[in-house]
Amino acid sequence: MNTISRRHFLKLASGIGLGIAIAPLKLEAASASALNQMWQQANQAPLLFDVTEYGTLSVADYPDPKVRRDAYDLTPGWDENASDLALAVGSCIPLSWLAAELHREALETRYQSAHDSLLELIGCPGAVMKIMANTRKNWGDSDCPVVIQEWLENLGPAEFEDAVAAVKDWLDTEPDWSSEYEYFDDWADGQRAALNFFRDIDLDSLSGINIEIIEGEHPGSTYYAAELVMHPDEANAIALREGIPLRFRSVD
Repeated sequence: MNTISRRHFLKLASGIGLGIAIAPLKLEAASASALNQMWQQANQAPLLFDVTEYGTLSVADYPDPKVRRDAYDLTPGWDENASDLALAVGSCIPLSWLAAELHREALETRYQSAHDSLLELIGCPGAVMKIMANTRKNWGDSDCPVVIQEWLENLGPAEFEDAVAAVKDWLDTEPDWSSEYEYFDDWADGQRAALNFFRDIDLDSLSGINIEIIEGEHPGSTYYAAELVMHPDEANAIALREGIPLRFRSVD
């Protein structure tokens, strides 16, 4: 059985709900005796996980995202210039869906303006429709990421401000859970936080606390989780006996 890395464990746990606050720099520089003291303190206020009837683990009392801003950590400065906005869109799939809609709306506005101008100029609706059909093909497909990327990078000042406003409104609204959940950031909710915590822990060092990482139950599955494969009371007994600052509680 491997030896648990107390420093690494505390670094991860202090960021997601451990009952004591530990500054990362203090933890990195801590001597062996200081680290042991922190470990003892952590065992007085251990990291608590909720366990469903299926064994799925979530960090207890972890705040769930209310709006998209809680679920997606966009590139810093994304709203400062067109290039960084394009970079943020390229790194967040649900945001790319919004960008595609904005592109469609922009094309529709552009199309209608060009159509009206041509109709006024040549006065023949049939000819205008033919010209506009060919022109629209050259404006690009809103479902093509390359088209969206180029469009965003070349937004004028007014268009850029409109796009930023639309993204901010999008960030401040509730996500579509059914279509977006799988794209949330790694630490966006309690289940993801538990999964990524145990992904980064050497599970063989937990003295027999049996935890498995599920990376999709079957091909195409979006279920990713850490699961406790034993009764919570049994896991708690091991954690208490071995001095590991983890506790588990059953939830409905």
